[in-house]
Amino acid sequence: MAKPSKRPTRVEALQAVIDSECTAPTCQQSGTCRHEGEKAAARHMLERLLKKLSIAAENQADEHAKTWADIYARGYDSHGSTYRKGAKYRAGQPMKERTAGIRADIKMARMAGKAPLVKDGPGLVSQALGTYRFDPIGEAPDQIKIRVHIGAGYGSIRIRIDNIPQEWGWVAEEVTDYRDEKMTRWTPSQALKDLKGELKAVGEAYNADHGSNTMTDCSARSFFVFVDADDPDTLARRAVHQRNSRARRTG
Repeated sequence: MAKPSKRPTRVEALQAVIDSECTAPTCQQSGTCRHEGEKAAARHMLERLLKKLSIAAENQADEHAKTWADIYARGYDSHGSTYRKGAKYRAGQPMKERTAGIRADIKMARMAGKAPLVKDGPGLVSQALGTYRFDPIGEAPDQIKIRVHIGAGYGSIRIRIDNIPQEWGWVAEEVTDYRDEKMTRWTPSQALKDLKGELKAVGEAYNADHGSNTMTDCSARSFFVFVDADDPDTLARRAVHQRNSRARRTG
């Protein structure tokens, strides 16, 4: 291993010239140092050198910042790792504060959804405007309940949708199972898909990904956002289970 050099750096060499006391006999006898010009030149050189070093450091920092700004703009780096910061993400923010923020955003959307999107009047509303879902949260049926809580282990936030009108949120499809028996398969309606997508977007606004990569099973997300909604069959099975549990307790 090469030994570290003991030679002074350029800054140290210039500083040494500036700080050194003149010991020349002629200067001491005359009371005027003939080397003052050398010191002044060293001070000037040091000033110019430090300024250039400062500019170089700023340029390097700017280039570093620009590189990462580009990575966050496109969402991934050259190795396929994903990077993203939500609009409301704050490093080190407690999960309780994030959950509270998501609740407040959903509450505001539900409240705003009660007001009309635009004023009535000629030329203001087209047929497309009347049918397009601009805010799935605010425009969801009033009976729907949306709850937000921290998941197990504080590694996720779960947003739950309850009291979904069956005719609004689910599409029934008659299929044949592996026993060749008829059964109903429930799939989310487009309206419910839009609602789930919007709720997930609200949650992800508080989230960040610092370099996850599925190819290496690396997860660097601050937390996970899950949106849950039970279909009619799941609700029916849960109701039966709850009735049986109550019966066992009272029996």
